[in-house]
Amino acid sequence: MEILIQQEVLRSALQNIISIIDKSASKPILSNFLLRTVSGEDGDHNEAEFSATDYEISIIEHFPAEVIQAGSICVNAKKVYDICREFQGNDIRIRSTEQHWVHITSGASEMRLPLVEVGLYPQTELKQLSESLTLPAQDLKQCIDMTLFASQTNESRKNLMGVNLSSKEGNLTRWLATDGHRLAQVLKGVESASFESVSDVIIPRKALGEIRKAIELFGEEVTISFDDRVMQFVGSQVSFKTRLIEGKFPNCDPIIPKDNHLVAIVDRERLVSALRIVSSISYEKLKPVKLTLTEGKLRLESEKAEYGEVSDEMEADYSGEDFQVGFNSRYLLDALGVIQTERVKLECKNPMSPSVIRAADDEEYLAVIMPLRIEW
Repeated sequence: MEILIQQEVLRSALQNIISIIDKSASKPILSNFLLRTVSGEDGDHNEAEFSATDYEISIIEHFPAEVIQAGSICVNAKKVYDICREFQGNDIRIRSTEQHWVHITSGASEMRLPLVEVGLYPQTELKQLSESLTLPAQDLKQCIDMTLFASQTNESRKNLMGVNLSSKEGNLTRWLATDGHRLAQVLKGVESASFESVSDVIIPRKALGEIRKAIELFGEEVTISFDDRVMQFVGSQVSFKTRLIEGKFPNCDPIIPKDNHLVAIVDRERLVSALRIVSSISYEKLKPVKLTLTEGKLRLESEKAEYGEVSDEMEADYSGEDFQVGFNSRYLLDALGVIQTERVKLECKNPMSPSVIRAADDEEYLAVIMPLRIEW
């Protein structure tokens, strides 16, 4: 095999590969990636296909390249990435030999690495799966951004280490994540959806994070297909395949409050700024903050301690009873950070009941946060 590829293109392809490959010494074969020439739309071999897997998630990328001789190689991903990103030339030549070596050159720089037998590397195959849906890539990006932060990061409850995808009435999908202390939900309409034999799935946190990083390579639309074990995300330049999380996602409907009658509407950026100011003085992991609602105002206070205290106050569209509630400020900032509207709505019931945060004029998204007990 021999190809010419732009340095920027190669670096971009390998950045996505590096974050997926298995870095443990127990499975050395998974530290490699596959590179092969493939035919473009005109039938000529004018594309390079990069693929890698860690058995849980797989990636396939297509990039333009000048193919001098068709073929395929399997080589260590990190070694190629570390050296090629330092090359100064714009074009990189990749040439393999019959002695199972690869020569990678750019200008006066050259590296030579041993190859792995292509047949030994696990091949990623995209299959026809029973269920499917199609949505714009930017909608997928939004669904990931607005839910992934609320998923669990440790393995104590594996069924919470991802985002639950299910269907609602019509072509409406529900994206839902929770770690037991907070919850995030997005309802997103899609062009077409099939959940006939699989009612809901749990997409792993890692897979969605990698898909989010490569979202620009999908093009305008993403086709998602799945069964009860695996899910595929297919776009114009990149495709992902991931195992789904086994187990049952908890029924979160009872957690989402339906009767929070204390409602305040505030400026989102002003609230984010106030939370950062008030929480900056706290050295506690939870960074607790107290919110006090009075007519027309929202006051934020840090816990009083030997290292000081901070407070801030802002205007609020609120006319209910005086009310105080405590929160983990990081949870509030995470929820507010994914909302794009100017004003947000805070819905509360009492100091120990879950509160809801949503955009003031959009019912598509909501976040539920459990309060903290405050004693100051």
